[in-house]
Amino acid sequence: MKLVATLSFLLLNLGCFAQLINTYPVEIGVGPAAFNPKVIQQNKIRKIDVVIVDKPDGEVIVDKGASQGYEFDSIGRVTRYYYTILNFAEKEEVDVPEIRKKGKIIQAATSHTVTKYYNDTIFANIYYNHENRIITKRVKMGAYYDSYYYEYNEKGQVIKEMHFRETNVSEDKNEFKLGVQNILSSETFEYIQMTPTQIKKSCKNDEGREYKKAIINYNEKGNKLTESYEFIVSWMRQENNYQYDANGRLLERTYTSNESGDVKEYTVYKYDGNGVVLEEKKFKNDALLFEISYLYDDTNNLLKSKINRDHKNTSIGIVKFGYSFY
Repeated sequence: MKLVATLSFLLLNLGCFAQLINTYPVEIGVGPAAFNPKVIQQNKIRKIDVVIVDKPDGEVIVDKGASQGYEFDSIGRVTRYYYTILNFAEKEEVDVPEIRKKGKIIQAATSHTVTKYYNDTIFANIYYNHENRIITKRVKMGAYYDSYYYEYNEKGQVIKEMHFRETNVSEDKNEFKLGVQNILSSETFEYIQMTPTQIKKSCKNDEGREYKKAIINYNEKGNKLTESYEFIVSWMRQENNYQYDANGRLLERTYTSNESGDVKEYTVYKYDGNGVVLEEKKFKNDALLFEISYLYDDTNNLLKSKINRDHKNTSIGIVKFGYSFY
């Protein structure tokens, strides 16, 4: 019997529902947003550009220069992505000259304060093996790269993750040629099939010592139900729970931890009749933090924009999606 984790991976890549945004749990994240490779391939999407602006309640829209971008290969896999993070902001006085009409001053010279935003851009490249599994994720962090290398067993489970800090010695900065490479961490993972729907996972550090263990449960369709992690040398516990509807759509994901006191974070999803996500709500300790609405283009059903109500900061984030095609 094939491992349920492998079944879950296959279900994801077959695209159970024709929606662009992927709400299912993924083993290795590739950027701030997750996309359904099947939909990317079917629509021949080459690139997605994302522009983000904020509108504080009672104020005008603020453009902080925030953006994201994703590039895909011909079979729908993310090969490169970038996103901006705010580095700092500073206020500046701007002079506004007087306005004259027929030689008369109709508006005196004045000045006003503007805020300028300075962002850093994080770039990442993703590489795959012939089985469509991620083997390298290389993230550019200023003058160096954070690189992650992955190895798998025959069932498609990650059995090793190595984290390096690397430099690029290529004269063409659009290409990568390895210079100095320093290892930061190395982890290995072992799996025991307890039942057809339950796996025991052991996480070991670079000395081969187990530091964390987990019990992972799946339903009969191969969808992940729970992940319960326990750290060996502390009382710290972490747990992920997933709830699905009768059609296998993810309705709710919950994360709990006792790392810094008891913390519970959960997200609930709402879909239309075709399984396309319409709404997403994020909570922390039962307080509503974010309320996200998804809007689609009537002509091609691709995601057009995302409206994110930030209840904590009383503002709305407006996210617009643009597409380039093969």
